[in-house]
Amino acid sequence: MKVFIVLFCLAAFPAALFSQSSGDVSGGQGRLLFPPLIAHHVEPRVGMSRLVEEERLRLDIGNSIDLLHFEGVREGDRGAVGADFFTWTSLRQEAAFHFPVDAVDYLFGVNASYRHDLDETSSVSARLRLSHISAHLVDGSYDKTTAAWRDADPPQVYSREFVDLVLAYDYSGMLRVYAGAQYIYHIDPAELGKYAMQAGVEAVWRDAPFDGVHLYCAYDLRILDNGAMRSAHGLQIGAKIGTWRGSGVNLFLAYYHGPSQHGEFYDRMWSYWGPGLNFDF
Repeated sequence: MKVFIVLFCLAAFPAALFSQSSGDVSGGQGRLLFPPLIAHHVEPRVGMSRLVEEERLRLDIGNSIDLLHFEGVREGDRGAVGADFFTWTSLRQEAAFHFPVDAVDYLFGVNASYRHDLDETSSVSARLRLSHISAHLVDGSYDKTTAAWRDADPPQVYSREFVDLVLAYDYSGMLRVYAGAQYIYHIDPAELGKYAMQAGVEAVWRDAPFDGVHLYCAYDLRILDNGAMRSAHGLQIGAKIGTWRGSGVNLFLAYYHGPSQHGEFYDRMWSYWGPGLNFDF
């Protein structure tokens, strides 16, 4: 909790500045044509969360950017092509404010997104990603006193290259529902499945009593073949201080139940909840 107290204090001043311009001039879109999925763990973020049941921290570092923008042949059509580079890291919590790094996953790739305005209040959008993920154990997983890997679990090769497509419907920048699928055309270990499905919903109360504060909730469900058909549930409830799809700070509580989010631990089930914060730029 000391980590979050310090970071919350550091975030308080810029969050106050963000709230001075609470009007979302993007109309709910933000700097990316297809905003990241809030409750899905394979998305670009800058922030951290506390895994209470696992006694761990998750650290996110990275970003996505739209490099090229296109106007469609029909009014209300827009497109973009961009790049993704980000990581998510597992840190074990120990006494005396120590956080050894157990594992880290890297993603890099390219994406293409599309958005069509149906009318003044609703739109449909899509995002296609071509990405590579690799996972690695770090020195925090190695016990120097016994000269062995923790839990007798040495590093293993884990990587995957995949294509995923997500389709979404947005109403007035207040409600987004989406569904998608993923095809993994190369994966190591080779016995893991190559298909996954996904669906979710995000809702925000943009007319909260406090200027520049947006209360939100998001749920993400994935069905994947991880040696067996399994489901992964992600839930996030929080407040965005700033513009909803723009700059600001997210303060939230998250819940996750499903296969580990880290490739080195793909055969383990994780179930946890905890607080977190993300910085949106």
